[in-house]
Amino acid sequence: IYNPQTLQLTVADVSCTEAWLKLNAQIAQEDSSELKLQLYRNDSLIVNKPLTNTDSVIYVNGLQPATSYYFSAKVLKNGKLQATGNRLPVTTMDTTSHNFTWQTFEFGGQSGSSEINDVAIIDENDIWAVGEIYTENDKYNAAHWNGQKWELKKITYGGWFWTINTVIAFSHNDVWFSAIIKWNGSRFVEYPVPNVLTGYGLNKIWGTSDHDLYVVGKKGLIAHYDGKQWQRIESGTDLNFYSIWGEGKNIFCIATKKFTEVNPQIFRIKNLKAYEYQWPYSYLQLPYALWFGKKKIYVCGSKVFTVEFSNSQLKIKTEYQPVSFLNTIKGDGYNNIFTAGAYGYIYHFNGITWKTVTNRSAKDFFNMDVKNNMVVLVGLDKNSALIQMARINKTM
Repeated sequence: IYNPQTLQLTVADVSCTEAWLKLNAQIAQEDSSELKLQLYRNDSLIVNKPLTNTDSVIYVNGLQPATSYYFSAKVLKNGKLQATGNRLPVTTMDTTSHNFTWQTFEFGGQSGSSEINDVAIIDENDIWAVGEIYTENDKYNAAHWNGQKWELKKITYGGWFWTINTVIAFSHNDVWFSAIIKWNGSRFVEYPVPNVLTGYGLNKIWGTSDHDLYVVGKKGLIAHYDGKQWQRIESGTDLNFYSIWGEGKNIFCIATKKFTEVNPQIFRIKNLKAYEYQWPYSYLQLPYALWFGKKKIYVCGSKVFTVEFSNSQLKIKTEYQPVSFLNTIKGDGYNNIFTAGAYGYIYHFNGITWKTVTNRSAKDFFNMDVKNNMVVLVGLDKNSALIQMARINKTM
């Protein structure tokens, strides 16, 4: 059957050196054990194996950055050609530069220890950072970047000042602070604190829109907001969540306790249920935060790991060994990933290599955002709240 429509290859994802190809083989299988799949890169045979699944993803590595390839597939039965598919063009991502010019901003510390806990980039002229900032004369829990300078803000709830741990921004007029206050572009709107969030510290918020929000926090808290009401997602753990990230329907979060001998856990959220994966290493190889694209998950903590999820098992690979503990990881592509944490170290992955881009200092970074050719990291420097930002040069 020489019909390309029966054997289709499409691109599921691509990095500088890898490609994930989705295979759809619409072929009658009287005896699937006799069917064999052949995958070609340009004119070279790179996969020759039994066809066990007619709808699957094929992983290809060993590619070169910024290079165009053609992939094609064939199916054989007892050595005879049964189907030949389309010729799929794939171009890998180019690498990015490791060179950055940093701007550093510090606030508060005069009348109390100050820190910035989280940050959200809307664009280069609209960035929100949150935490607690104690100046000589006042106290603040947010800062806003207008493209020229940072302006300190005091956001109250019911007239009360509180420390803000997390922020997420969907647009200029849709910014959420700890899931209970929304900036609508002209004013701060207070939302009732739901019972499912009462008594838990909120550590991180993530979502796709203001009617699809997730929060994670202390004592195993995971909750979802659909635009009308909050729902608790039972995790079955009393560990603390500090990180959550999603891509499409893939949503993952990490439960841990730093610097303890308690085994951490990774959870996948699906259909508002949490499914647990046991981290196979000791607390000395601790996961803490995660970020991922469509097909590849990066986890940071004691090291930088890549993680694949298969049924109830984890396949973990160490990608990079830093000299400091890592609290945060974020990217806007597989060729532009940052991770940072203790002692002021910032590390960058350009698609091929990891590099330390800052020197040791008294700084600690807690969170970051990467978007629109910008990277913004937040934390503290001794007693002062810290924001460090740079433009990203996309070319080498």
